[in-house]
Amino acid sequence: MEQANGCGMGVAMGTIDLAVEPDFRLGPWLVRPSLGMACRDGAEVKLEPRVLLTLIVLVRAEGRPVSRTELMRTAWGLEVGDDAIGRCIGRLRAVLAVDGVIGFETIPKIGYRLTVATGGAASPAVEAHGPAPVPMRRRLSVWLWPSMALIVLLLAGGLLLLGGDKDAPPRVQVTPVTSDPGQEIQPALSPGGGQIAYAADRAGQGFDIWVQSLAGGTPVRLTDDPAPDLSPAWSPDGGRIAFIRLDPAGPCRILVKPVPSGPERQVAACTTFREVKPAWRDNDHMIYADKADKTAPARLWSVALSGVEAGQPVPLTDPPADINGDGDPALSPDGNRLAFMRHRAIGVSDVIVRDLATSLERQVTQDGRKMHGLEWSGDGRWLYTTSSRAGDFGLWRVDPDGEAPQMRIAPGLNQLGRIGTGGDRVAVEMWTNRSTLLRLGPDGQQQAVVPPSNRLDWDPDVSRQGAVAFASDRSGMFEIWVADPGQAPTPVTQFQGPFTQSPRWAPDGKRLALISVVEGAPGLFILDRGSGRLRRVAADPGSEDQAPAWSRDGQRLYFASNRLGAWRIWITRPPYDQAMPITEAGWRVAKESADGRWLYLVRDGESGLWRQPADGGLPEKLADLPDASDDESWVVGPDGVYLIERPGDGQARILLLPADGGEMRRVGDLPDALYNSSLALDPDGRLIIGRYLGSLVDIVNVRLGP
Repeated sequence: MEQANGCGMGVAMGTIDLAVEPDFRLGPWLVRPSLGMACRDGAEVKLEPRVLLTLIVLVRAEGRPVSRTELMRTAWGLEVGDDAIGRCIGRLRAVLAVDGVIGFETIPKIGYRLTVATGGAASPAVEAHGPAPVPMRRRLSVWLWPSMALIVLLLAGGLLLLGGDKDAPPRVQVTPVTSDPGQEIQPALSPGGGQIAYAADRAGQGFDIWVQSLAGGTPVRLTDDPAPDLSPAWSPDGGRIAFIRLDPAGPCRILVKPVPSGPERQVAACTTFREVKPAWRDNDHMIYADKADKTAPARLWSVALSGVEAGQPVPLTDPPADINGDGDPALSPDGNRLAFMRHRAIGVSDVIVRDLATSLERQVTQDGRKMHGLEWSGDGRWLYTTSSRAGDFGLWRVDPDGEAPQMRIAPGLNQLGRIGTGGDRVAVEMWTNRSTLLRLGPDGQQQAVVPPSNRLDWDPDVSRQGAVAFASDRSGMFEIWVADPGQAPTPVTQFQGPFTQSPRWAPDGKRLALISVVEGAPGLFILDRGSGRLRRVAADPGSEDQAPAWSRDGQRLYFASNRLGAWRIWITRPPYDQAMPITEAGWRVAKESADGRWLYLVRDGESGLWRQPADGGLPEKLADLPDASDDESWVVGPDGVYLIERPGDGQARILLLPADGGEMRRVGDLPDALYNSSLALDPDGRLIIGRYLGSLVDIVNVRLGP
């Protein structure tokens, strides 16, 4: 039996599809499976997919006991431990059974039974199998551009015109702030909410800081340096704007400039980070995230702008050593509390609130989801964040005291990003990102591999039988999709988590290895195409797994993991319940040569390609590619290793490092090749690669009222 130490080890691959499951009433609760939540009296509570699946099976049982075996088979499609089921039942009790109307009875040695008190709402069985009391929310077309998304966002705002008590959803009025063809990003509202600063590339020379009135008028350009200027932040007195400058080489610098004009001056310099989001602690101190060195977690630092300690960073937070660290600081309007994101791994974050007087910290979200923005409301009552907790990147309201449930203010539709707040307003980035998968012919021709969409398609792999697997957010969140030869692509996973990526075919074309975040950490899974069964591989809860790659004979699966405290290459073999390290610390990606003699390797945080004998031996460096930020963008074929070189200006060259030891040579070009998206080879030896088609980014103004 595959063991699981938490509810999250089971995944939604049984007989229930949450995306099309209708809403239903259960006592005083409205359960909305497709949105991952339960609603009551205007409040929304997130329920994890595994918890929802367990609930639906119990509801469909119409009051009869349900065995653990039935729960595993029907809800998840795989075997999990008793502790995993117990955690799901415990979560249901904590959320739905607080007032005694609904009960989850444990029947010793048999299973569980759902009960609803007499006199409560209609029978859950009737509600679940009859017409849903509220029409199921259909997913809006994924090809919507920002103008259409804004219309629907406005309609969503109209639907939120509810009640007047302080915990009810606010009235929402949405209006566009920018609509230029380029990108306007990283909005920051002045303390009173009357002006907005943002970074924009409208002048044709890269990003500068611009300021404009929300009442109308012409935007004013605040900076004009050739280097990109990003992440504006207003001082508490509204007289200055801090921002960062990305120099061509080295970490970023933090500068301050008076508004509307005046000389700029540098107040701090990053140690390792290329880009950060600064925040003002008061009129004479800045807060920003940085790493003391590349191996340390990111911390928040405070730096004085004047006096004898000017420019000397002082640490504010001390995150655990085995996580990515802290970032995105936001100070409360009264200056007493600091909110920030604690990033456990890429795409796995939660909100922490720190009392600056006592240094006590409180974690106020428990999602382990991807977040793009975090700011306080003008009155300090709420935090606002853009989060993927319901799948898409919507705008959410969070109680900084951790008492009231999180509330969704507006859906994402197109991706919502960084936010700024001031007064009763929230300014939000609205993104449309697009990429496609291309097959490169020997004559330089490019052919679409799958029907293109106006979403992100990336990270492809092709089986020996010609089936294309790739990651995509076509369904509103990143899942793995497969297009069999001559067929349209369809999703093969339903994790509904922060991200799912790195699909890699076994040589037999019957198994697909992949990475997805479960219980707050990226884990390794194998999907059986025939049965649809998805299982966790060599589970080590709390550790991170990345970069799966099969051996030539399909009997070994290589992957990278930090389960011993640093990144190493591991292997697992059938039945895939155990794994063992095969390298020392410091290695991030490994792939076998086509003849099985060699193992090609990439180091953690270091550019270059290494090779060592597959049966053991010392590694030797072969090339300075791939770049450290592109460590999975390469593929091994019979002729050698294909790599991407990026000379700048959006260009990309495809290079071949021959297996026979010859000189590296250029074999093709692809402008705007996606970063850290795998290269792949089809059965005919042609390259498959993801190409970035660009982004449209505008800023909308969300005005909130009682």
